[in-house]
Amino acid sequence: MKSKNLVSLSVAVVFLVLATTGVLIYFGQGSHIIEHTHAWFGVMFVVAAVFHIVNNWSSLTAYTKNRRTGGIQKEFVVPALLAAIFAAGIGFDMPVFEKLANAGKNLVRGERPKAGPMPQPKVDSIARAVETAYANAYSKGDTATLATILPAKTTVLTEAGTILHGLDIQQNLVKQTTKEAIKTKVDNAEALDDHMIVVRGTSTSTLIATPSVYTHLLREQDNQWRIVSVQRAYPSVQ
Repeated sequence: MKSKNLVSLSVAVVFLVLATTGVLIYFGQGSHIIEHTHAWFGVMFVVAAVFHIVNNWSSLTAYTKNRRTGGIQKEFVVPALLAAIFAAGIGFDMPVFEKLANAGKNLVRGERPKAGPMPQPKVDSIARAVETAYANAYSKGDTATLATILPAKTTVLTEAGTILHGLDIQQNLVKQTTKEAIKTKVDNAEALDDHMIVVRGTSTSTLIATPSVYTHLLREQDNQWRIVSVQRAYPSVQ
């Protein structure tokens, strides 16, 4: 088996797969499998290319230098210049290269308008819906529903300054000997982005005379809004 033949054919086969996955990704048809295939075959192509260069070093140097004058061949200048231009354009994120990079996706999917900020009425609606669902689940002692709104890993900073988690709130609810009902009133809701909302409000309890103020951080996960961070305080110590 001739090593040059093996290396050259390996480069050709790997390049064929790499080119196919690259075209699919360029036109926005990539998937987890395609992207991983592209990455691994890219590594394989680099390895095969190194062996190819080693096996054909004398030929490559002959293509690069003029034997009579010792100068650089024009045929080498053109690809080297193109590579430098593309590297600089991509590295400095020049508009023409950004458009070129997204041209394939836009051709297949069409150009999508940039999403603006979430409308305030929608923010308020989401905030009220989540806070109402949270208060209802807590007041009913429905830990299953509460867990979908206030996940076990949610950090809760209480009025006393202690740090609990969503799981602690659920367990404490089960241990309650006297049923507690709460009501929440949203005072302000602000969208940080399309998947994150900060809610500030007031909470009242049937077991505690003094109302407390709270800040909830809501995050959309798997198409459901959840409370991922809680801070509570009494108005006098806020």
